Amino acid sequence: MSNWKTGTRLQSGRYEINKVLGYGGSGITYLAKEYPQGHPVAIKTLNAIIQNQPDFNKHQERFIQEAFCLAKCNHNHVIKVHNVCQENQLWCMVMDYISGGTLRQYVNYKNGISEEEALNYIQQIGSALTYIHEQGFIHRDVKPGNIMLRKKDMQAILIDFGLAREFVQDKIQTHTNSRTESFAPLEQYELTAKRGAYTDVYALAATLYYILTLQLPFPAPFRQQGATLIPPKQHNFNISDTVNSAILQGMELRAEKRPQSIQEWLKMLTNQQISQPRKRNLRHSRQVILNPARKEQLSTNIKSNACLKAKKIEPITQSKQETKTAQNISKIASISDAGINYQKLQELLILGKLKEADQETATIILKLTNRQKQGWIDQHHVEQLPCHELEIINQLWYEGSNGRFGFSVQKKLYQSLGGQPEYNAKIWRDFGDKVGWRQHNNWLSYKELNFNLWASQGHLPMLGMQLWGFTGWLTVLMNRLNLCQIEEKTTY
Repeated sequence: MSNWKTGTRLQSGRYEINKVLGYGGSGITYLAKEYPQGHPVAIKTLNAIIQNQPDFNKHQERFIQEAFCLAKCNHNHVIKVHNVCQENQLWCMVMDYISGGTLRQYVNYKNGISEEEALNYIQQIGSALTYIHEQGFIHRDVKPGNIMLRKKDMQAILIDFGLAREFVQDKIQTHTNSRTESFAPLEQYELTAKRGAYTDVYALAATLYYILTLQLPFPAPFRQQGATLIPPKQHNFNISDTVNSAILQGMELRAEKRPQSIQEWLKMLTNQQISQPRKRNLRHSRQVILNPARKEQLSTNIKSNACLKAKKIEPITQSKQETKTAQNISKIASISDAGINYQKLQELLILGKLKEADQETATIILKLTNRQKQGWIDQHHVEQLPCHELEIINQLWYEGSNGRFGFSVQKKLYQSLGGQPEYNAKIWRDFGDKVGWRQHNNWLSYKELNFNLWASQGHLPMLGMQLWGFTGWLTVLMNRLNLCQIEEKTTY
């Protein structure tokens, strides 16, 4: 099985594939025409990589669950599914085509939005979640990247129900612990726990936190270890006290302390007058984030975490390595331990400027190894790359591509080919074929690489071919990733 090509006809000619709209860790979405009217529609199915996995049936069951969950929904702010069908044993769903981008892309492109505008989108998604909960489902993956803004009227549409599950309020149930860091509450890290509308309350509050500050809140297990959630008002002084308080209450670690329904939480936001409807000055706000007092506060949180580790207090389900990664991600928009500012890389990835992001990544690697003048690195320099910096770079690429690109993705592919600690020319060629760096037994030049989201999995980052000053750099990089325990996080 493989992905559908342009011109492919489905359902006896009813739909014609036009192009790929998006590519995630397990799914692929196409733009298509529906005949006889020729209306544009979006068609989602499982991508070619998942189709060829031994556990494909498990993925397909989850996909069918998502499709029929969505097909039951009829709400202005929920993506509308028109048809759930099977094409050559592959299930797919036909949805409204939404011309526009995600809320995450929008707020980063705008360099921040006003509180008034942010609350408008949150109210719309809140009404969608209330409707979903009335149908007996919780979404479990509310985040800015799963909210589309329709270009023609700027209405917010909730998408991606891949993690949605049936629930009974406050009943202990077993669900997958798949999640998105920074937006998932503690109960979502456990396979068996009480579930409720309050699970989505946390995620919606975290979404408001992000779109008003452009900062990822500390992940829940990291906070459980002792890190204090920085009030959003400290990132953006234009946030009203009422909204600041509502976000913090919605993101309470203990579920019973949160508002128990979306409606209850939304009332906390509406019982106030917005005094600052203008767009805030994000650049000024970033300066506040990076001042000495803020850096000291971050340092205090990290030291507190270290003390807790010394007492052998562990998070519910995260490993020490995952907690350390979450700690680094929370500081992405600030200055890293090595003095690197990752904001530019983060913005390039969000905007889909993948070639520029690849070149920025190469620049960061050169800074980390103090090789800016030389413009290349050798084996010794790769072996000295700080693990926590590689974690940050990997997570930015992984999140910015919906799990498509990143060092951890490349590492998993390398291992699947039998990659060993020693250089092997055959594996090097096989890897090049796998990630799309080779075509017809020939290596592509840098300018021939595919800098878009539907490139082969693991295609990026390549880091500019001029960066690698020695043969066998891939093996050395993979060895470093192994030593740093940088792993791929599977999402559905």
